[in-house]
Amino acid sequence: MSVLVLYAIVAVVAAYLIGSVPSSYLVARWVAGIDIRTYGSGNVGASNISTHVGKAWIVPVAVFDVFVKGWIPVYVVSERVLGLGDAAEVLVGLAAVAGHNWPVFLRFSGGRAISVAIGVLGAFAPPLIVLLGTLPVVMALTTPWRDSGFWWLVTIVLMPIWALLMLGHGAAFYFCIGFGTLMIVRRATSGGISTRIAQEYGMSLTRLIVNRVLFDRDIADGHEWVHRRPIGG
Repeated sequence: MSVLVLYAIVAVVAAYLIGSVPSSYLVARWVAGIDIRTYGSGNVGASNISTHVGKAWIVPVAVFDVFVKGWIPVYVVSERVLGLGDAAEVLVGLAAVAGHNWPVFLRFSGGRAISVAIGVLGAFAPPLIVLLGTLPVVMALTTPWRDSGFWWLVTIVLMPIWALLMLGHGAAFYFCIGFGTLMIVRRATSGGISTRIAQEYGMSLTRLIVNRVLFDRDIADGHEWVHRRPIGG
């Protein structure tokens, strides 16, 4: 095994562990004394922090997720530091996303890694940040169908195409394919997949999974979903 391959393996493992640092969970615990996984969407991310802890706390969470989890690991393996190649950049970026989505420190219950993906793209494909960071927001605000969860899905599906059209960039294309796959799997499996969960909402298991993939939630009412609180909370 060459030294570069060994470095790449170490970098991928390190990126996963850094991605696993549950910044939103820790902020919610320290500031509000709550387990953010039991509130609202259950997402361990900045949007849920905004609703249940406070909008001001989005900033430190987003900065940590974008730069520490996403940008720094990819920058370190890039030609600007270690020079491990495009494949290493893609794998490290996906490992950081996987760590955020399935953090080992929270028994694999994490967020959606949008901020992490922005950081990764900032390291090797900055133009794609414009698409990822603005399209869902613009579409949710300006179209009759203002469901942001759906527009995030549309954006994620479009990203590989944009990577090729805008950049002709193989690394960005493969990262976008991998990121989209991880995102859809995370949506579909969030909270576990079981007929018991579906029955609690009075729907079939298929409908539950469809809701999750399309809208990133179990139920149709987005407002009710975002503002959920635990019993007695």
